[in-house]
Amino acid sequence: MKRVLVPLLTLACVAAARAAEPITLAGPAMGTTYRVTLAEPIAGMAAGAVHRDIDQLLARLDRGLSTWRDDSDATGFNRAAAGEWVEIGHHLADVLDVARRVHDESGGAFDVTAGPLVRLLRTGDEPSAARRADVRGRVGMQLIEVRRPVDDHAAAVRKQADGVELDLGGIGPGYAVDRIGERLVELGSINHLVELGGEVRAWGSRSADQPWRVRLRGTGDGEGSSELRAGTALATASVGPGRTLVDPRTARTIPGPPRSVTVRADTCARADAWAVAALILDLEPAADGIVTVPREPSTQAAPPAATRAAP
Repeated sequence: MKRVLVPLLTLACVAAARAAEPITLAGPAMGTTYRVTLAEPIAGMAAGAVHRDIDQLLARLDRGLSTWRDDSDATGFNRAAAGEWVEIGHHLADVLDVARRVHDESGGAFDVTAGPLVRLLRTGDEPSAARRADVRGRVGMQLIEVRRPVDDHAAAVRKQADGVELDLGGIGPGYAVDRIGERLVELGSINHLVELGGEVRAWGSRSADQPWRVRLRGTGDGEGSSELRAGTALATASVGPGRTLVDPRTARTIPGPPRSVTVRADTCARADAWAVAALILDLEPAADGIVTVPREPSTQAAPPAATRAAP
């Protein structure tokens, strides 16, 4: 299923020139595109080898998270019957762990099982009470059980009711950014910027005295730029014509004018998921136009640094 809240964050490096020009690697990924900017070459590796390594990682991520592939872990879960354990790779297990945490922190505003509700309500027709109740019975993180690897057994997941589905469009791109960036660290890179589908995270800096900077487009009434320091991620979600915003807690669409929100977090998966939740919770950004979420899990329904927008 396609992501309902399509990010509109377009990013570009806007740093001062340095002695060595940065290396840019880009390509298609997860139904969109990715771009990696290395501040300097990785010792002992040609740029082409780095590029191939990233593409191989993205192929593995696609086999775990894509709902468009017949052979992916996510599709296997979606097709399974209630109570059936489906073995999965660590990528899907990790994504579900982050998704559950953000679900709990946001009071259920973020929910990767909300796809059936979106399909039900996107036509604009008011469903019957019985139909709404039937679909609501197939939505909720409490209906998903994950079993972590034990001894020789792989990780596995099962659903508690038939018809429960995963839609990872609101967290998968951000998770992929995190994994690409960490893979580059393993290969020896210290300073790099990773963007995929408008979600972005920084490692290190652009130069010794220059942090990474990104330009934000399509958010609010104009454009702005923001410093992106090491370990910081940004993600944007938006709603507008043709995009239905559904609150999984109430099974109701959320009316209102087209709008978008940009979220800052310590990982891109969290930023990605919280951007969706921030739209539903109608969180108001800080003076810099960005909602910042806590680094550690919180029992609060909304991040301490954010406030609800006035009605």
